[in-house]
Amino acid sequence: MNICFYTSEKPNAASELNISHLIHSMPEHNYSFLCVAAKPEPRTGLLDRLKKVYGRLRFDDGCFDFGRGLKLLDKRLAERTPALKRSEFRHGYADSVNDVKSVQFLNEVKPDILIQAGAGILKQNTFSLSTRATINLHHGIAPEIRGIESTFWCMVYGLRDKIGATCHLIDETLDTGAVVLQKRLSTSASTFVDIQLENLLLGREILADSVGLLCNKKFTARTTGEVPSYYFGLPNSFLFSELKKNDFQPIRNISEKPFKMKPKNVLDFF
Repeated sequence: MNICFYTSEKPNAASELNISHLIHSMPEHNYSFLCVAAKPEPRTGLLDRLKKVYGRLRFDDGCFDFGRGLKLLDKRLAERTPALKRSEFRHGYADSVNDVKSVQFLNEVKPDILIQAGAGILKQNTFSLSTRATINLHHGIAPEIRGIESTFWCMVYGLRDKIGATCHLIDETLDTGAVVLQKRLSTSASTFVDIQLENLLLGREILADSVGLLCNKKFTARTTGEVPSYYFGLPNSFLFSELKKNDFQPIRNISEKPFKMKPKNVLDFF
């Protein structure tokens, strides 16, 4: 199988983990990389810098710093990521996700499976170019829990049974494609970093198992019915402080968050 990772020029630690694990566990496939140029950090004005410094002085009480937790998480992920010689694989480069260079490279390599691994939101002009499937690994139970940092929001709203990982096909909307494989996380961990670490490690296994299914079996999609679907955005550091001070127990009621009903589509393999 031709498998292409659609990633960033500088992928994050979770993407590196997934990429390395898949290649090491399934070396029989032909892998390639389509890398989107990393965007430079935006320049911030004096006011923004002062606000950042004030925030650290005022709120960094040992309970607040979400960024410190994410750095620790990246370090622990890096320790579990096997080394990979990228030079051994074919690479293509794009200026931005879904651009002309992306389309040209994908038309050249003709991937059977295209994996979104940190490139950004794929549009139809790119996700339609795989011959078998274009997939994404989402660290949440989709489409019930969609968006960014699902583990954090599930802890905020007390949705522990929705912490897990989902490998799904990519379609026109975010985290709504047919589910390839999905598992809930069973853990005795209590802190955000520990729970998220276990969920990321679970995700790498789900991605590898999903690729195995897509490579070796036929599949068809079916709809199981509508489910409540919540979409969450960027984490709120003030909420993280409140969550940590509350020993990572829920601090919000999900009834405060509006939701939409979405069909639950899954793949049946045979």
